[in-house]
Amino acid sequence: MKFKIRHCIVCLFIIIFIDLSCIDLYSQDAIQKPSRQAAMDAFSKADYETALKEFNALLQYYSRDPLYKYYSGVCLVKMSRYPGDATAYLQDAINGSLDIKSIPDDVWFYLGRSQQMAGRFHDAVQSYEYFSDKAGRKSSRSYSVDTYIKECNEGRGRINGSEYQNEVAAAKTTSDSISTLQSTAAVIAAVPAAVKPQPQKEDLPQEYDNKLSESMKYQVKADSLNTLISEYKKAAEELPPSQKDAAKSRIREMELLAAQYQKTADDILSKAGVQPSVKKEDVVPPTSPSELKVSRDIFSLFNVQTDPVLIGQHGISVDPELPAGLIYRIQIGVFSKPLDPAFFKGITPVAGFKIQGSNSTRYFVGLFRRMTDANKALLTVKQAGFKDSFITAVSDGKAVSIDRASILENEWGQKPLVIIAARQKTEGTAPATLNFRVEISRSDIPVTSEVSETYKKMAGNRGFEIFLTEDGTLVYLIGKFITFESASEYTDLLKRNGYQKSKVVAYLGSKEIPVETAKQLFEKQK
Repeated sequence: MKFKIRHCIVCLFIIIFIDLSCIDLYSQDAIQKPSRQAAMDAFSKADYETALKEFNALLQYYSRDPLYKYYSGVCLVKMSRYPGDATAYLQDAINGSLDIKSIPDDVWFYLGRSQQMAGRFHDAVQSYEYFSDKAGRKSSRSYSVDTYIKECNEGRGRINGSEYQNEVAAAKTTSDSISTLQSTAAVIAAVPAAVKPQPQKEDLPQEYDNKLSESMKYQVKADSLNTLISEYKKAAEELPPSQKDAAKSRIREMELLAAQYQKTADDILSKAGVQPSVKKEDVVPPTSPSELKVSRDIFSLFNVQTDPVLIGQHGISVDPELPAGLIYRIQIGVFSKPLDPAFFKGITPVAGFKIQGSNSTRYFVGLFRRMTDANKALLTVKQAGFKDSFITAVSDGKAVSIDRASILENEWGQKPLVIIAARQKTEGTAPATLNFRVEISRSDIPVTSEVSETYKKMAGNRGFEIFLTEDGTLVYLIGKFITFESASEYTDLLKRNGYQKSKVVAYLGSKEIPVETAKQLFEKQK
């Protein structure tokens, strides 16, 4: 009996010992997991190195949490490291805060700091100004915003005189493929513009030739970086989930840099009097000594009109058929009552999509093939007062995630929303051509490719062109007619075939003028 009691006691002690051991092992495992409290404690003690590691670890478990992205971005700003990564974290935090959880208003200040550190001074000033409007002048002064804006205007504040190539070269990842691509990106972007090969041209004015050569340097950078981005995205798909967010952040920053190079190249051409992004095969013989006609690819449609008269002329497209493929849009909000176009403060294009089973309509502005263009427009929309706006994506009219859209962008980011006609004067003294044309359609949102092809077939050998007006409106034009009567006859034919919006318009070169004015000019020429 005593033996049995002693045996039971021993067994009980063994069981208790095992339970305590298991609890201790579980506790040790729990300690190894990232802790929000540990991250916040380190952040409050200004131990940003430790805080960043903790927040990055938390993001592996909660990859969409905007607050952790906010703190990760702020830590990088505080440490003056990798401003491109900081910008990506903070922009993701802003977008995520709209439908997940709120973040501090000073996210816009730190976004400005990261942009300033990266040398993106114009973007930084916009972020600082938005923060001042949102937080108030008192808070703005406590953050020394005016001082930072002054530095940006003077071109100061880039860390170590760096551009993104420095941070890419310095950043380390556990993936050999990404490290290799980052190093290559650094080499491409770091090559001084002066050592780029200059194309030899003949029979061109020296000043014109210099502008083309200067633009070519930046065009080479943009094209090379875009090629690298495609390879980078393919390599990123092979990474484990824990590393994909960091890879996507770097890809976005590389895309921003490529867009910046492209914009610089286009701006140089524009100042030289050349239409940017024109391919040789797009150029057709001029219709008069004063004009050269070219085609231009448009990858985004977004405009902010300030003229009250023109604002009133824009409408809201309801349930329009969108162009095929990937489209990014900026959602303004959902409203149960119809909105007046003036509500959108001159932003175009605007489209409303009715929600089935309710009286509500979801409103969007802009159309974009590329996320970089959508992000730039989003900042403008927020500064206009639509602080809850955010970017969404659709593919062939169906909603897709931003992650899925980034993959589709590899293909659709190279396909324009619309190819428009543009004109530029080559001889300032020669008169522009005056003619009547038939306008078959006018809208803020492009027609589908099928409709556009129908227009071309209807035009036949008369010719078909699409113009983009200064206020962002697309105008679809058929033919060129010497007399108003001949244009009017063709308009009547179109109306009899169902195109009731067709009308006669008049153009002096690329500028639309009143039809009555054109008639008077023709009378004087007789």
